[in-house]
Amino acid sequence: MTKNIVTSFDECAQQNAARIAYDEMGTTTTYGELADSANTLAAWLAKQDLAKQTPILVFGDHQVEMIVSFLAALMTGHPYIPVSTDSALPRIQSILDTAQPGMIIAIDDFPSNKVTTDATVITKDQLMTTLKDKQNFTPAADQMVSGDELAYILFTSGTTGSPKGVEVSHDNLRTFIDWMLGDDFKLPANVNYLGQPPYSFDLSNMYWWPALLSGSTIKAIPHDVVENFGKLFTALPHLDLNVFVGTPSFADMLMLSPAFSEKQMPGLKFFLFCGEELTVKTAKNLQQRFPHAKIFNTYGPTEATVAISGVEITPEIVANNDRLPVGYAKPGIKLSIWNGDQEITEPGKQGEIIISGDSVAQGYMNNPEKTAKAFFELDGQKAYRTGDAGILDADGLLHHKGRMDFQIKLHGFRVELDEVRASLEKSPLIKQAVAVPKYNKDGKVTHLIADVIPKEQPDDPAALTKAIRESLDGLIMPYMMPTQFVYRENFPMSANGKIAVKQLISEANK
Repeated sequence: MTKNIVTSFDECAQQNAARIAYDEMGTTTTYGELADSANTLAAWLAKQDLAKQTPILVFGDHQVEMIVSFLAALMTGHPYIPVSTDSALPRIQSILDTAQPGMIIAIDDFPSNKVTTDATVITKDQLMTTLKDKQNFTPAADQMVSGDELAYILFTSGTTGSPKGVEVSHDNLRTFIDWMLGDDFKLPANVNYLGQPPYSFDLSNMYWWPALLSGSTIKAIPHDVVENFGKLFTALPHLDLNVFVGTPSFADMLMLSPAFSEKQMPGLKFFLFCGEELTVKTAKNLQQRFPHAKIFNTYGPTEATVAISGVEITPEIVANNDRLPVGYAKPGIKLSIWNGDQEITEPGKQGEIIISGDSVAQGYMNNPEKTAKAFFELDGQKAYRTGDAGILDADGLLHHKGRMDFQIKLHGFRVELDEVRASLEKSPLIKQAVAVPKYNKDGKVTHLIADVIPKEQPDDPAALTKAIRESLDGLIMPYMMPTQFVYRENFPMSANGKIAVKQLISEANK
């Protein structure tokens, strides 16, 4: 029987009571204080009329009270639903309609007058009053969330249709945390983790759980600081970071600051990437900035509990690949490549990535139709159809080839938009690129458009386009060369720090 994650946190908190567990821009909370607050809130929650496994929605940004609420929910048998303050009202309403939470803990002001819910809303003032009355809480063995019971419900970004609530169990989460703190990554204890991904993004589990189960400190950066380059770049060198967890796009953004380098941040020794493709260009730039750091590329959808494969990206891997591999399967996971309903057994053949094993979530909350389409059983294990294209090489190393719905037909050729992007970024004149299709009224792709952040903004866009084309001669297949180039200073980003590719596609086809 696996040890309960809350029990593991309690043990770590006792051993590190005086250490800083959470630091939000100088506002600090020790492990002892964090455990006391979680116990106090759990004692109060246990007295409320909430049936076990009734979800609790937690609404906020990067405040330590988010973590307090998550822990207290788990201690009293409830899965938590993290929702970011900047969420759009239709998204909030969709989450409420789907999840039917029994309670809302509002660490930021919840828009109660603009949405419909029967849930009790606990305001920030009420929460703070509750936390002042310190109480001990010792949950009964069967009271805490455990085993196959739900630990959290995380709603997908919902870029098409309504967001889906992914049901992740205690043991799904436990196996992920054990992997992160195991020999594959060898992350040190008692260090500082960057806490930037919002808690509504499952990538956040890659920093806050490993940090709090290893006596480490979360250096949390709230959304308003991330949005303000001046604040962000000023704060960055003073955070004394050791472990970076984030998307490649966020690392690219940080590299706009000269301070993001080993010279000014010598303690930063680990980079953990997930959420979108880590490009060769980003990896090269990081290796130049931080020559002594370890860079790990990982892969996994929300439906398989954050990440299920990982590999260290060495200079040799960067030098020998146009697109970087996403790793070997974690223990307890089988990766396979399928063509339709048939597994492809020949190494190196492309198909859909199928994940089976102990990381696969229960399904989509109150959505049996979509659950049945994506989840199934394979050799007695839960399995998930990712919708991602990929190949497994002979050594079992996974190579991600982009979303299958980002594959298009152009003039008879199958074109992968991520492959076009990777080819474009071989140009020394391009900092970042995204390729998007242009459709005609019949829904057929007529040509490709390149959205480009150039190394230098052009005075003469036509001349730059000509120079880019010449620089890519022999490096990109002629049918993959975009016929239109759009130059930008930055890309639109999702709340999770990913490039909003679907937004770019939509803008190109208005």
